[in-house]
Amino acid sequence: MKKNLVYLSALFAITTLAQGKEVVNYPKVEVEEINIVKEETTFRPSGYLRIEYKGYGETEGHGDGLRNNFSDTSVDPSIAQDEWNRGANNYSRLQTTFGVQATEKILLEGRIRDYNNLERDDDSKDNSAKDGTETRMRLYYAHNNWMTSRIEYYNQENDDQELEYQLRMDLYKNKGAFVEKLVLAPKYYHLFPSSNGGNYVNAIGADLEYAGNLPLGITWDGTLYLDYYFYNQDIITGSNESDREDKEFVIEWEFYLRRHFELYAGNNYGINLDFEGGYDPYVFRQYDRYGFDSNKNSYVMKKSKDTYELYGQVAMSADYRVTENFVTTVGVGAEYRNWDNINQDSASDWRWQPFAYVAMKTTF
Repeated sequence: MKKNLVYLSALFAITTLAQGKEVVNYPKVEVEEINIVKEETTFRPSGYLRIEYKGYGETEGHGDGLRNNFSDTSVDPSIAQDEWNRGANNYSRLQTTFGVQATEKILLEGRIRDYNNLERDDDSKDNSAKDGTETRMRLYYAHNNWMTSRIEYYNQENDDQELEYQLRMDLYKNKGAFVEKLVLAPKYYHLFPSSNGGNYVNAIGADLEYAGNLPLGITWDGTLYLDYYFYNQDIITGSNESDREDKEFVIEWEFYLRRHFELYAGNNYGINLDFEGGYDPYVFRQYDRYGFDSNKNSYVMKKSKDTYELYGQVAMSADYRVTENFVTTVGVGAEYRNWDNINQDSASDWRWQPFAYVAMKTTF
């Protein structure tokens, strides 16, 4: 009996606790659904247009006036004439450059230069100055981040036309480093003569473009051109008419140093001083060039197989930013170069030539 009372007491206690227990209602938590919207970046074409009018003065000491024999308008050959930079004095150049990033993979670049002789109507001056139009168009197609195809069409002042294809490969990129970029570009080149005759030229080769940075804010850049030419008409390589070749290996080397000084920078105004110079270019040919001299009635060397043009240029310019996307510039400067004799062993005729220009550039 006592044992039953213990069981009943325990059962009663459990029942009492169960009946007295409070029911706790926890607040309902609403989970907000978060929709993550990925912002899609859409490509928008961009580009620029720059127009520059540049006037070139008379080369230092040139004395461009031609001394005639007064019997007609021809030049008297018995009187020594100033020869350095003949044909490139007192002329102007209207240059239009543009670039359009049409799609993420396609880029179009163009450059049109229109030369005009400023002494055309002066019989006492050298009327052989530059006069004509030069056009260069380039189309780029990016296959991926490191390989790009480039097709170039180039129409020279004398109306010779060139076509070139390059497969450009980015070997190295490191912005701001001593070596900033290296681009290797195997290529094929073809030249059509203006006469549409048989004097065409084919070439295979490769370009190596490079750029980098030096202390004191100096930058360097240039290109090494390696070309093997196939000529449809023989070149004369010696004093005998039988000295002829129809193939030739040529190396051209361009190397430039540049320094930009920002003398003043305001909200809309800027004054700049720029220095640049270098080999433009250094050429190593396989053969010398000979041509027929009627006075000597024989073939004489016209150009050495190794030639170079070395120059230095200083210019000061002022910029005015009309709007965020439109800038105008005026500038003056001068260039020092071996204008005429470019043979490696006898380069001479180093002279200054002044220039002035006005330009405008818009971006979109």
